[in-house]
Order: sequence, then structure tokens, then C-alpha cells
Amino acid sequence: MSSNGNAKRLDAAKEAEVRDALLAERAVLAKQIRVLGKTSLVSTRSAGEELADVGTDDFIREMELSVMGEEGKRLALINTALDSLDAGSYGVCIDCDKEISDGRLRAKPYARLCIDCKSVREQNNGLPPEGVSEEELVE
Repeated sequence: MSSNGNAKRLDAAKEAEVRDALLAERAVLAKQIRVLGKTSLVSTRSAGEELADVGTDDFIREMELSVMGEEGKRLALINTALDSLDAGSYGVCIDCDKEISDGRLRAKPYARLCIDCKSVREQNNGLPPEGVSEEELVE
């Protein structure tokens, strides 16, 4: 993360607001993951079931597991954002070391890339640009 002093200077009220939003989203995600885990990881099949029913159940289970994986990634991003708040480096792009816009952070308070670097990564299949060694989880 940034060590050059480009971190957003958040006043105590703004930092508390960001922290509260991140903690609230983390609580919702954790609950969703728990609920999906209970339903997706339990088999309800019985002998003699129709193949179509089994196929449908498998499809639903695969979708739920995929959602759990995506929500797990978002949960990790939220935890990283909370860590960066504690470290005083919140709101700094990990690729270019510039401030992430307030609008982007309002939309995704766990964003680790500015909009320009996010666009570059999208064009590069999610990989960081040349000269940037970090291949961390980003949103």
C-alpha cells in the first residue's frame, strides 16, 4: 500500500462513517455466506430421484457456491479496507499510488484501484500494468 503520504486525510467523523459502512456491509455478507453455506453444502438427495431434479439441484448448488466465492472475495476486500483505515492508507490506489475519487469510494468503499487503473486492469484481463508487481485481490 501507499507509503508516500498520498493517503486521504479523513477527519474523525468521515473515518467513523466509512468504518461503520464497511462493518455493516461485512456483517451482511458474513450472514449471507453462512446461510448459503448451510443450504449449499448439504445434500438432500434420496435414492430414486429423477435425473432432471438431480441436475436442477446440482445447478442451484453450483450457483450458490459461486455466489459464496464472490461474496468471500468481497468480504476479504472489506477486511483489507478496514486494515487500510487503521494504517492510514485508505483511499489510495495500489497501482498508481494516487487518491481514489470520493465518488468511487462512495460506490465501493472497499475499492483498491482508482477508476483509471481499474479500466487498465479490465483491459488486461485483471492483471496489473507493467511495472506493478502487486497481484492482490482488487475490485
